[in-house]
Amino acid sequence: MIYSASITTDAATAEGSKADVTLGIIPGLIWMIEVDFPPGCCGLLHVQVFDGLYQVLPATVGESLHGDAVTQHYDDLYFKGAAPGELKIRTWNDDDTWPHTTQVRVGLAATKAEMSRYIPALSFEDFEKMLAESIASQAEMRQVQLEALLKEIIPE
Repeated sequence: MIYSASITTDAATAEGSKADVTLGIIPGLIWMIEVDFPPGCCGLLHVQVFDGLYQVLPATVGESLHGDAVTQHYDDLYFKGAAPGELKIRTWNDDDTWPHTTQVRVGLAATKAEMSRYIPALSFEDFEKMLAESIASQAEMRQVQLEALLKEIIPE
């Protein structure tokens, strides 16, 4: 399944006034994320993708994707199993004159048969083991990001 959201971000939307859009999805394995930056964005439109408070893309906390006349394609394996069934897409626009529109597309495999397509050399049992390891790794990364956020909010 491919989910998409077209998002227009007004001119002079500062990073501190980020616009969030919710993209409803079902549980499953995210195997692809694309972010389209049409001509004219000039690197001024910024995009981040979150699962709750966890920054999925880019994985570097606080960083954003930006570009001009390019579709950024990310082959990834990210398991979205926990509620809520959504991703949050955060945008801001450093352009002081023009609004800019991006489209974010998410490819998701919902069934075990669909998921096994993305790692065909593994048996399904090995795939399930690898998926469990990936989910555990995601949980560790979430904890690291949460601790970093808490340090920003509550300085020592």
